[in-house]
Amino acid sequence: MKNKLLLSSALVGSLAITGIASAQTTITGSLDLSYKTISNEGAFTKRTDAGFGREAQINVQNKGKLSNGLDYAAGFALEFDGKSGNAGSNTTTAGLSTDDAHRRISRENTYMDIIMGTTTFSVGMDHLNNMSFSSAPRVAQHASTTVASAQLTTGTLDLAAGTASGGVAYQFYPGIASLGSSNSMGLGIQQETPFGRITGQYFPRASAQQADNDGVATGDIADAYELHFRGDLGVKGLSVNLGRNVVTAATAGAANVGENQKGTAMGIGYNFGQIAVGVQRNKTDNNNNVAGSKIDTKSTEYGATFAATKEISIGATYVKTDGTFRQASNTPMANDEKIKSLTIGYNLGAITMSATGAKLEDARGVAGNDSDIVLVRAATRF
Repeated sequence: MKNKLLLSSALVGSLAITGIASAQTTITGSLDLSYKTISNEGAFTKRTDAGFGREAQINVQNKGKLSNGLDYAAGFALEFDGKSGNAGSNTTTAGLSTDDAHRRISRENTYMDIIMGTTTFSVGMDHLNNMSFSSAPRVAQHASTTVASAQLTTGTLDLAAGTASGGVAYQFYPGIASLGSSNSMGLGIQQETPFGRITGQYFPRASAQQADNDGVATGDIADAYELHFRGDLGVKGLSVNLGRNVVTAATAGAANVGENQKGTAMGIGYNFGQIAVGVQRNKTDNNNNVAGSKIDTKSTEYGATFAATKEISIGATYVKTDGTFRQASNTPMANDEKIKSLTIGYNLGAITMSATGAKLEDARGVAGNDSDIVLVRAATRF
């Protein structure tokens, strides 16, 4: 699950099931409820919209020792998302096929680990460190969640012709098919060091989660790899991340034929106690090259948070994106896309609350494609 509150939250409870003497299974969960209003302006406006949303997740995890003395861990999660008028993850939403929607339920934190001291060998998805992390601090959800569904339109992908499709240009996760283990089954190794955690992953197929048990995956004929570092470099309060992923060019006839998709992420942040600041830079190359309409973008995210009291936190985020976004001419966006947001979070112990006000300006680089957004969320863990 990617959209977690960063406020501390009391664990309401968990169920522990003891099997054999060397293993323990725990079942935990979470529930996030939200209400969002979006007011759009501009040539590609869909409509002014408002409604409730939900994100419910169940986590099943097991850990213990193998007969040879090595440690192991395994688990999976089921996530059920939805919004007003939406039956949940198994209902098609804008830009999402029914098949994709079904698979979203089981894309969360599925893994089997073999652990040897500070080294972990893993098979799974959405488990090891990946490039979805940001060193820019936030009180609540990341910017792409805040602006999701803003400026949705219908039509082709040619902005030069006056039509566009799909949401905003903001590319928080570098590489559309290489989002680390967040959307692909793969092999990984993770090493703990005094300076941070080094992670390497390989994904034989960029969309391997379609496979049945013991079956051959269908989908994109492309493999991907990713290298990632996250740590404090031995300095308390420091946060540093650096990552690179590559998806090999697909076979002839595929959308991104002829050129690898590449993503680069780097960021640095520091926590001074009550105040935290940071910056994150994410870059994509040849992301979702559809009929010659490429996405080459660079997003810079600035974040600052202030813990006013034990219960109240305040966060500000600013994101600027430039580059080429789905234009047949492959020319730069005429304007930078900008996201500005302010969030107030309140910790009630078992429940955390947050309220975010955001302004999206010049979405996809089109002047006047603006949105005003208000998002209120409540979360609990059990």
